[in-house]
Amino acid sequence: MSTIIQQVTDVQARNVIRCLTLTEEEVWAMEYCFSMSSVIWVGFIDGELACIWGLIPPTLLSNQAYLWLYTTSVIQGHSFILVRHSQLMMEEILKRYKSVVGHVMFGKGDSKAVRWLKWLGAKFGEPEAKGVPFRITRNG
Repeated sequence: MSTIIQQVTDVQARNVIRCLTLTEEEVWAMEYCFSMSSVIWVGFIDGELACIWGLIPPTLLSNQAYLWLYTTSVIQGHSFILVRHSQLMMEEILKRYKSVVGHVMFGKGDSKAVRWLKWLGAKFGEPEAKGVPFRITRNG
């Protein structure tokens, strides 16, 4: 099994997701994330897209960034690989940003996302309209 995680541009990210069957709303959300992200990564397992994620800082000088993630069914059965690579990536991200924030839905099918975020050190806040906010901070 081969795992590849690479940083891509927003144009490359748009090309990567062409193989996915997405709703109009999902395409709009992905396009928005791509255009606002300071950095985007894609993960492949045996040549198939497993996940794509990025960071959206509110300003260029911000010490905080918003994390977004999209996973495909390819990730099923390979969650340990995602977690381990994510932990390594988060170490690097937290060298640049003091904290990483985002929202997660605590609904059906989102327990894996919640578990992944917990493994990355996320602390969760009170539920809001767009989900439950989380924050991952560097130590020290």
